[in-house]
Amino acid sequence: MQQESYSQEANITPMNYQMSTPTKEKKQNKTNQSTTIQSPNNNDFYSPLNVNPWKTPKSLLKSNQKQTTPEHSLQASPYGDRYIPLNVSRNLFNKQIQPFEIEEENIYEELLSENVLEIDENKHVSILNFNKQKPEKLQPNKQQETPKRKIDTLPIKVLDAPGMEDDFYQDILHWGKNNIIAIGLQRCVYLYSVDTSKVFQLTYPPNNLVNQNQYTSLQWNTNGQILAMGSYDGQLKLWDYNKNIYTGTMNMSTKRISTINWANSNIFAYGSKDKTIHICDIRVPTYSVFQLHGHTQEVCGVTFDGNELQLASGGNDNRVFIWQLRGGNTNSDNQYVSWEIKSHKAAIRALAWNPNSSGILATGGGNQDKTIKIHSSLTNKEFNSINCDSQVCKLRFSKIVNELVSTHGYEKNQICIWQYPTMKKMYQLEGHSERVLYLSASPDESTILTGSGDETLKFWKIFPSQISNNMSSLLTMCEIR
Repeated sequence: MQQESYSQEANITPMNYQMSTPTKEKKQNKTNQSTTIQSPNNNDFYSPLNVNPWKTPKSLLKSNQKQTTPEHSLQASPYGDRYIPLNVSRNLFNKQIQPFEIEEENIYEELLSENVLEIDENKHVSILNFNKQKPEKLQPNKQQETPKRKIDTLPIKVLDAPGMEDDFYQDILHWGKNNIIAIGLQRCVYLYSVDTSKVFQLTYPPNNLVNQNQYTSLQWNTNGQILAMGSYDGQLKLWDYNKNIYTGTMNMSTKRISTINWANSNIFAYGSKDKTIHICDIRVPTYSVFQLHGHTQEVCGVTFDGNELQLASGGNDNRVFIWQLRGGNTNSDNQYVSWEIKSHKAAIRALAWNPNSSGILATGGGNQDKTIKIHSSLTNKEFNSINCDSQVCKLRFSKIVNELVSTHGYEKNQICIWQYPTMKKMYQLEGHSERVLYLSASPDESTILTGSGDETLKFWKIFPSQISNNMSSLLTMCEIR
């Protein structure tokens, strides 16, 4: 490298500096020679004929020599230090001005920009470029149909039930939380243990054949400890399963008791042919709390909602009453009446509250109606009605999935499973030859039990278990310490 000192007139200490200009030369023109630039003593230093001193020689790009900035540049240059023109700074972020190219191209970076970053060199690219494309319009939330699960369309077990009555105004089958099934056959009540498959006869027919004391309604309380049994003559008995004794008898009705429903382990309601609904509490000495009057004919069905605040009743007068048991609307006839439904054209025996939606009630009409109607007790409105083409005998909502089970009589005698709230029929089970008048469910809600006038009981496995296999396996691994 040549060195040249400045004249004493400039009074500047001579310095060595090396600068080179990058060029797009081919690789075969590589050289290790450096370009020497002499410091001029006049203004010809900035003439176009001289090599540009503000660019680094290409030969230094691969050299290991450390570049130094000349200390005399501030004094030697009348324009001060290096600067970037304004028109260049405005276009730093676009590709109109090409960056300095290094001789050895990086193939990996090219593949990355083309295949991963998807940068096209022929297109103008800007940093933080605003996308002027209009966003897609949000589609309304359409209810996604859940995949149809597979169930066995054949019953998993069938039991003979000789003497089971084919009577629309009886309810003589219930599966309790203790896994004991109570069933009324002729003038007797039998208990069937699902765990041991043993049968126990709870009541016996009286010796006096004139006294036809036939049981017309049965139901366990919510914990499966007490069984309420209503008879044809209006008498109601309570039997304690743990103590194996009768704990009480009520004679508040004079005609048959058609339906019984427990709100909890202590409070229950029953309806009879005398058009009266009785609200009872086993903790009260006389058992009776109050009565509800509204139906003009026999009460066919009663059921409490999950919050124990409302009671729905259906009658042979084609009407449904919703009773607000705590602070209902006050009127001259009955202060407990909250809403009266008159849309059915036949007797209403099938009633079911949805445990998954507050205030949703399903009602089913008899042979002259053949419809399932969905109501909301919160708005006192009916918002769905399905024609089933057959008599609706029983309704039950599942506590595991949001589905409704219905059993039917004339003329198809089938069992249907409906998806709520679309009320789309998912399955139709056939197996009974007579009206499917009786419906109950296992303690885990996975299996339903149906009874019919064909004197058979059928078990159907239609719902999944409440605890999934993954959760149950996780619980088995957990230990309490």
